[in-house]
Amino acid sequence: MTRRLGQELQSARRIGIVDTGVNPWHSHLRGDVNGCRLYLGPDGLVREDADFSDPVGHGTAVAGIIREAFPDAAIFSVRVFGAAEATYPSLVARGILRAAAEGCEFVNLSLGVPPGPGDQVLTAACDTAIEAGCVLVASARPDRPGWLPASLSGVYAVTADDTLEFGEIRDDGPRQLRASGRPRDLGGISREANLWGHSFACARALVYLATVLRADTDTVHGTVSP
Repeated sequence: MTRRLGQELQSARRIGIVDTGVNPWHSHLRGDVNGCRLYLGPDGLVREDADFSDPVGHGTAVAGIIREAFPDAAIFSVRVFGAAEATYPSLVARGILRAAAEGCEFVNLSLGVPPGPGDQVLTAACDTAIEAGCVLVASARPDRPGWLPASLSGVYAVTADDTLEFGEIRDDGPRQLRASGRPRDLGGISREANLWGHSFACARALVYLATVLRADTDTVHGTVSP
């Protein structure tokens, strides 16, 4: 079933983006943007600081899609990737809990972690955030079945499908969605040279879900500790 968003979108109040960080000064972002960085210290423990800058641009492109739909939303960025564009299940798990603790109603997870030793901690974090009332939306690559968090129960899994136009969502079953994989256009850069993929389909699906699922009252019924 294919659906199209209406012209009028409700403004979601808080949206979490667990990614490479966000550049709040980018022309696509302006507005209420805050966040933190999570990283592993020399002792292997998860540490946090206020540097949610984006050295890669991936998280900023994801956030740009969400900001275009919800100009008044508060965006909370949790940077879980280092300069090498690598992360760990423990950081992603902590990032999800951190976004939930900030009261984010929807959390965008344009990332994937292969099955392995970190499954339990990441599964527990998703379960806890969902129980607290968060809607988790993750990118899903068809060539990576079983990757987390998209494969987890209760998480919306999103795949890119560029037969769909911007604003169209295809519902393939319980929590299985498809959307266009194009980010917002950038001045001076052709669409062919711009980023593309499941990550941006994920953000477009989050916009859809934040529009149709958000109630007039508080969506988040509880809070969790980060």
